[in-house]
Amino acid sequence: MKERALFFITGLLILTLGVSLIIKSGLGASSWDALAVGESNMFGLTVGTCIFINGIALIFINAFLMKKKPEILAAASILLIGALIDFWLLVVLKHYSPTVLFFQASALIAGILSMGVGVAIYLQAKFPASPMDTLMVAIHTRFGLNLRNSRIISEAFALLLAFIFQGAIGIGTFIVTLTLGFVVQYFFPKFEGLLARMSSRLSYK
Repeated sequence: MKERALFFITGLLILTLGVSLIIKSGLGASSWDALAVGESNMFGLTVGTCIFINGIALIFINAFLMKKKPEILAAASILLIGALIDFWLLVVLKHYSPTVLFFQASALIAGILSMGVGVAIYLQAKFPASPMDTLMVAIHTRFGLNLRNSRIISEAFALLLAFIFQGAIGIGTFIVTLTLGFVVQYFFPKFEGLLARMSSRLSYK
């Protein structure tokens, strides 16, 4: 349990750093994060607060689609994610705003790598997934679509909302969408093996 908690916290720290770097790149964020940036600019709330509000709304939408009770633990996860994103954006990266394309692209690439590594780590904990990820499963369950098409629909829904709220949509949005899955897929088995080794050593002791 301790190893899983360690992986969960570490993964979220790295994941939210990646999200923040992508936002700071100014080249466009992933669809859900782009929506949060747009809402933040429109309503004067922090990006993390908007992510939390969106997550809570999705918890109930997912519960309705899947015809089950809302996942309360998912609310704790999205609260932590929102708080960590605000920590990175408002404290650590407060004065970091690259304007030269090379540094913007570097921030985007570093953000994608960090986000992918973070997801690969935090998924090992097998705690409730973020409501944004669960929406794909909810669409799949309710309408009988395959996961790929369910993912496309959930991302398109977020992108439409981001467009309506004048979110941070740009070339980076599409680069993140196309590449993040490959990064997660590459690192997931590596951290899966690391967690297994850590667990076996503790069991041996």
